Amino acid sequence: MNEIVPTKRLGNRKSPIAVLGGLMLILLLPATSHAIKKCQDADGNWHYGDTAVDECERSKVTTLNSRGFISSEDEAPKTAEELAAEEASLAKERAEEQRVADEKAERERLLSIYQTEADIDRQLDNQIYSVDSSIAVHKVYLKGMKDKVERLTKKKASQNGSPAARTQGEIDQAKAKIEESEAELKHLDEQKQAIQARFAREKELFRSIKEGA
Repeated sequence: MNEIVPTKRLGNRKSPIAVLGGLMLILLLPATSHAIKKCQDADGNWHYGDTAVDECERSKVTTLNSRGFISSEDEAPKTAEELAAEEASLAKERAEEQRVADEKAERERLLSIYQTEADIDRQLDNQIYSVDSSIAVHKVYLKGMKDKVERLTKKKASQNGSPAARTQGEIDQAKAKIEESEAELKHLDEQKQAIQARFAREKELFRSIKEGA
């Protein structure tokens, strides 16, 4: 005959699992109402409490909860030298990124315009021809103005009074136009040199692209 064993009533007692769960819940609850801050200054001295932030303005500040556990850490603010170094590093990175982007765009532009190096030479010849034509026109004009000044100077030598003053006015106007024409000739010559240098760079880059491909 089987013996019936009476069960033991637990009453209000909680099981060990329930107790453990409650303790874990308590530990996980935030405890910021009694938080305390601590930090170490440049001399190695430790400071605690709300004034720790003021005492260690340039140091790392650690916040502890009421149980003494770390709840947060605020890193020390960066020095002016560190901030300047970071800014310089970022500027260098941005410049390098821009250089790579510009080079890529230039490669794409060249390949969209030219098929061969002969195409580059033709473009160069066309632009140089246009500048040379302007230079030739200014040189003819410049010679005419200089001849005019020479004629007027001879004419003035035989004049007196008002006629000589009027002739001098014409001479001054011609000389002013000569200066303008000479300045324009200088500008055109600089433009011609810039065109030649630009197409030389384009040909070199185009050649490197083709060789790389």
